[in-house]
Formats: sequence, C-alpha cells, structure tokens
Amino acid sequence: MSETPAEAEPTEAEPAVTEPVDTEPVGTEPVEADPGVSGGELAALTREFVAALAREQELAAAREAVITRLHGELEQLRRGEVEQALDVVRRPLIRLHDRIRQQADRVDEPLSVEELRVLLRALADETADALAASGVERYEAREGDAYDASRHRPLGRVPAGSAEEDRLVGRVVTAGFEQGERVVRKSEVFVTHWAP
Repeated sequence: MSETPAEAEPTEAEPAVTEPVDTEPVGTEPVEADPGVSGGELAALTREFVAALAREQELAAAREAVITRLHGELEQLRRGEVEQALDVVRRPLIRLHDRIRQQADRVDEPLSVEELRVLLRALADETADALAASGVERYEAREGDAYDASRHRPLGRVPAGSAEEDRLVGRVVTAGFEQGERVVRKSEVFVTHWAP
C-alpha cells in the first residue's frame, strides 16, 4: 500500500495578506516626471507659460477697449443720423414759421375772403413742401374720380345724379399723403351714392 502524504495540520490563523489600496481618483493617470526635463527647464517653461497667459490677457483687454470705443462711436453716429433726418423737416418748418410771421406783420387792414384764401393756401403749400423734404408727398383727390378704398377715406355719402356717377368722389375734404407706394394718410372724401 502506498502512503499518502500527510495533510498539513491546521495551525493558528495567519494574518491575511492585503493588497495596497489605490488612493488615486478613478480615471486619472499618475503624472510621471519626464526624465529628460530638469528642474530648471521646468521652471523656464512655467515662466514662458505665465508670460504667454499675461500677453493673452492684455490682448483680451485691448480687444474689449476697441469694442467699447467702436460701440460708442456707432451710438454717436446713429444720433448724428437721426439729427440730420430731423433737420430735413426742421429747416422747412422754420421757413414756414418765418413766412407766417412775415405775413402777420404785413396785415394792416382786414383781408378780403379771397386774399385770406390765397394766404392760407400758400401756407398749406409751404407745409406740403416741408413734408416733401422728408419724402412724404401730397396727392389731391378730385371730384369725379373713381372711389378707391386704398387712397380715399369716406366721411359720408352725397347723392349721385345717375347710375354712372355712383361710387365716385363727390366732395374732397382733405388731401392725401403718400411715401412712395405707401399711403401715409388717405384723402378724406364724400362718396356719391345712386338711389333710383
């Protein structure tokens, strides 16, 4: 019979061998110093990096100053353009003011109805010229024109003499004003209506 090796007798519990615990955060690699870079070279690289960062900050500050200056100049330009646009209307209105004052100073006796009519029409024409300087033109509706809802604002009806005269401009109250193709204010009119 062959002898089997005797099994080792259990002994006192041996302390468990534990692996050292990795204290590095998960996902980070330990940084190893490049053996080819000396401490002096590392310090020089650090100084270069700090100097480059300072230059970038100076450039960013300079860019910010340029943007601020350009914004200020743009606002000033816009204010100037608005003032120029207003001057287009102001100058003719000042002339109209002067004309009214001059006419008032010349009146030394009561005006006839016709003289007053001529004077007031001249002042209305001066006002229309002031508006024309801003790009707004006066247009005149005339009695007998076909009624056009896009250019005429009806104030009421007047009787038409025949069926052919139905829906025409019967009486004009105010002129209209337009800027290019856009009607700024419709001419106010009375429209003819045929009632057989």
